[in-house]
Amino acid sequence: MSHSSAFPTRSLLADQLPQRRPILATMPGPDPLWNTYVHDHLPENAGTFKDYMALLKLAKGREMLILNGSVGRKQKYRDLIFAILLKWIFSRPPRVLMQDATWEPRSEALESEFPFLKRIVPKLARLAISLLDGPHVRYAVLSTSEVKTFPAVWGVDPDRVVFQPFPNTLHQYRGMNTRDDGYLFSGGNSVRDYELLEAALEGTNIPTRVASKWQPSRGLENLEVNSTSHEDFMSLLAHSRAVVVPLRQSVRSAGQQSYLNAMGLGKAVIVTEAPGVRDYIIDGVTGIIVQPTVEHLRAAIVHVMDPANAEFYRQMGQRAREDVFKRFTEEHFRHGLLLHAGVISQDQFEKGARRGRDASGYDHRGGPGLSAGAGGSHA
Repeated sequence: MSHSSAFPTRSLLADQLPQRRPILATMPGPDPLWNTYVHDHLPENAGTFKDYMALLKLAKGREMLILNGSVGRKQKYRDLIFAILLKWIFSRPPRVLMQDATWEPRSEALESEFPFLKRIVPKLARLAISLLDGPHVRYAVLSTSEVKTFPAVWGVDPDRVVFQPFPNTLHQYRGMNTRDDGYLFSGGNSVRDYELLEAALEGTNIPTRVASKWQPSRGLENLEVNSTSHEDFMSLLAHSRAVVVPLRQSVRSAGQQSYLNAMGLGKAVIVTEAPGVRDYIIDGVTGIIVQPTVEHLRAAIVHVMDPANAEFYRQMGQRAREDVFKRFTEEHFRHGLLLHAGVISQDQFEKGARRGRDASGYDHRGGPGLSAGAGGSHA
């Protein structure tokens, strides 16, 4: 099957648009520029036969589809399956931008529920990507590290892998009241190394609350772990003194949603070195990045939680908040996808995002436009 590999190279001006918007996407948003070019589709019956038939009908005649690569079992892998259908049903499928393609061959969820699948899950994952891949597909990953590793892991053309930074997802929580109740907070499930955090906390009396499915094993009295609702998660985050995100080593990035939201609420964050972290955090300025060892993590936690250092980390949290709402916004994210889709120019992106250098001289113009091989500095 032969597909054209060319992505648009010229911007499509709004007054040149046909009545039917050129892009179909499965991630609705209220952004005016986004809605100029994009028809959003997110039905309640996602993943059903009726849904696939509607998507196939809507896809006809589109210049591009923007699909969500982060769908999982809960969403019945809907966008990934649809990408496979597109390739094999259409003789000339529309171009596809698979956003949030943060994948690794193994699946923690599947392996936990079905241990006997552990050996074959990576093979099944690679088979699935090979079935949807083609010259018409471009992948937007969430770190510059993955721009280099993704092609090797999944066997795709490096020229079709681009970096698109993830945004904060605070939305209605942006203005929520925050306070310091004196505890350390951590949360999330994807690609976490809570065993490392537990070991780092041993021998300290630092009260720590973790919102996760993970279960501790050391019996530490200062460590409380519970699975929570999103509302309780946000409340625990907002009332903490600081936030720690311990990440395990993986071929994909993770944790962006947790640490960006914490930074957006003005919290000092400690994140272990892992793919993507330095794309979002300026070490020592907007957060603390540490090596993933017990000693390094413990030292950082003790220093951040010491009341004597409160003013230093309050200022760090303020810088983090300013940086998040300058660089990692929903507008930035969606306009970046439009840039990668080829329907707006770099100049339009820069004007819309209104980025530049802050008073400290740090460059805030990074992100969209970086492609395979480009340098540069989820959930």
